[in-house]
Amino acid sequence: MQPAPAPAEPPPVPKDGMPLARARSRLAAVWLSAAGIVFGLLILQSLLGKYENRVQQAWSWALPTMMPTLTLMLSVLGADALRVVESETAYVKKSFFHLAFWMSLAYLSLILVTILIEPLVSYSSLDLFNLSNLWLGPFQGLVASTIGLLFFSKKTVG
Repeated sequence: MQPAPAPAEPPPVPKDGMPLARARSRLAAVWLSAAGIVFGLLILQSLLGKYENRVQQAWSWALPTMMPTLTLMLSVLGADALRVVESETAYVKKSFFHLAFWMSLAYLSLILVTILIEPLVSYSSLDLFNLSNLWLGPFQGLVASTIGLLFFSKKTVG
């Protein structure tokens, strides 16, 4: 009888890489935390009458700023949670993860600043929200591109 072949060595971990699952989890934590703050603030303002009879318009501005990305993230994380564990691990370059992380923080901060700065500017809340779409819309596209690559990538090392 021949001895059983030795198990194949796992592929080397890229020096400038991090596990894709960790990158996804960290980005999801940032987005869920920020969404909790923004949505909590909007719920409080809505209940306290800040938007008077225009509550639906305030939420119509807020939901599209975060829900598409949150839905993407949670769908991919959920699908991965139900997947059979594979022996190969996917990696992402740390520099790309950092780009997605800092772009996400900047974008989410802009959303929060837009809500919080209202008492200091001459615009009403809803006029300010509409005006902010001029910079939030393009920025959201850039952030969604980086996040989309991280959440749809399946390439593995080896």
